[in-house]
Amino acid sequence: MRKWIRIAIVVLAVFLRFYDLGKAPLFFDESVHTVFVDNVLSWTYKYDPAFHGPLLFYLTAGVVSLLGKSEFTYRLIPAIFGVLTVLLLFKFEKFIGRGADYSALLVAISPIIVNYSRFFRNESQILFFTLAFVYFIFSYLREGRWYQLVLASISLALFACSKENFYPIAFLLLLYFVFDVRKFKVRDVAIAVGVFLLLYSAFYTNFYTYTTPFTNLSEFPVVKAVEYWKHQHEIARIGGPWWYYIPLLLLYDLPVFVLGVYAIANWIYRRKNDFRAFLIYWFVVNLVFYSYVQEKVPWLVVHIELPLYIIAGVCLAEMKKKKEKIAVLTLTTVFLLYSCIHLNIVNPTNPAEPALYLPTSMEVKEFREELKAMNVSKVCVFMSPGDYWPLPCYLEDFKTYYFPSLGNFEKTIESYGCEVVIMNQTNAMKAESKIKYSEKRELCLRSWTSYSYESLNPIKVLEFLILRKPMGTVCYFNHTVYFVR
Repeated sequence: MRKWIRIAIVVLAVFLRFYDLGKAPLFFDESVHTVFVDNVLSWTYKYDPAFHGPLLFYLTAGVVSLLGKSEFTYRLIPAIFGVLTVLLLFKFEKFIGRGADYSALLVAISPIIVNYSRFFRNESQILFFTLAFVYFIFSYLREGRWYQLVLASISLALFACSKENFYPIAFLLLLYFVFDVRKFKVRDVAIAVGVFLLLYSAFYTNFYTYTTPFTNLSEFPVVKAVEYWKHQHEIARIGGPWWYYIPLLLLYDLPVFVLGVYAIANWIYRRKNDFRAFLIYWFVVNLVFYSYVQEKVPWLVVHIELPLYIIAGVCLAEMKKKKEKIAVLTLTTVFLLYSCIHLNIVNPTNPAEPALYLPTSMEVKEFREELKAMNVSKVCVFMSPGDYWPLPCYLEDFKTYYFPSLGNFEKTIESYGCEVVIMNQTNAMKAESKIKYSEKRELCLRSWTSYSYESLNPIKVLEFLILRKPMGTVCYFNHTVYFVR
């Protein structure tokens, strides 16, 4: 029976991560990431901490070279890692017993974790590598086999090749094991460190074809990463209050949050000094760190959610009363699954969802198909790069020219023979009287909901939870499209 339950959980995880994976158009960050995939394929990749580590680009380059470019192929690697994370949780049975099955189920249907397993970002693989590190290092402390520490090191190395949050998070996680230092054999540690450095240096140097990081300290990845993200934190590029992630947890994970808080309080009261103590530490460290850092974006909440979901899974397994357990599990599953399906399948570009960051409008994909049907060949885009992504991904089939400013746009349009002109609204206001066009329309590039937590009330929250209605005012980032005579 248990075998079939696990199979059902995996099937559910696969369905939620792969069904209609290419439906939503590429979001801003996803579209920019495609450039780095192209760089990998042309062997010109250079690490840029603004867009994180190279591993995702290398893995996706392999997929794209085999299957071609599409929303599905770009998101395939994150979806695979999302399923692998669920599978790996079953292995935690030796630490948390039946709690592993409950944890796997909760992670399989977590609305936000599923969402960022369907998104061309690094978060999905980081969850897997972090979880793998935890599994292998605790296995090593229990069984003392050298290869377990090496596998823990490989997990950390691949995390380090994924994203810059590796540096603080890995330090904080390793700090937990300082009192177990005598259990680590010097030979095993030496091998593990060597393997880490080998993998780390290989990915950040295009497999040793780009050796500048070895000769120029400012180009060494850890130096670039720390300098760049320290500056972003200081200027609060995407700042927010320390409690930014709490509303996300309550909106999308309420029953899990309640179970987690209850379990933590209960374990502390009963002084549970085993793997549960680490789970509490892991959750608190992530919550405090991401709450402190001034880079408040919804995808980072998944790193807080993962240990919380495991804690909640253990809590469910420890419930003694069968009817109570069934009731709580049913309520939790329905709450998560309902939200998950709406967020990821019904409307994956709904600006009402706080878990989505500036979702690209479905109009963008429709616009591309319309231009194809019209046999358009040349397009001119007048705006800065920050305004036009992800358009380059959807205008690849046309000869598209990009101009960061208007300049002498009349002469530019004529000399380039552009049949379609796209401008942001600021440029359109300046230039419209000088453009000869047969048709004009607005193209929504992305949208979002603007609201303040002070203005929220229970009715708005319920309307969102049940009907997925916006809790504030929906804002649209529109461009003006001119079909030139």
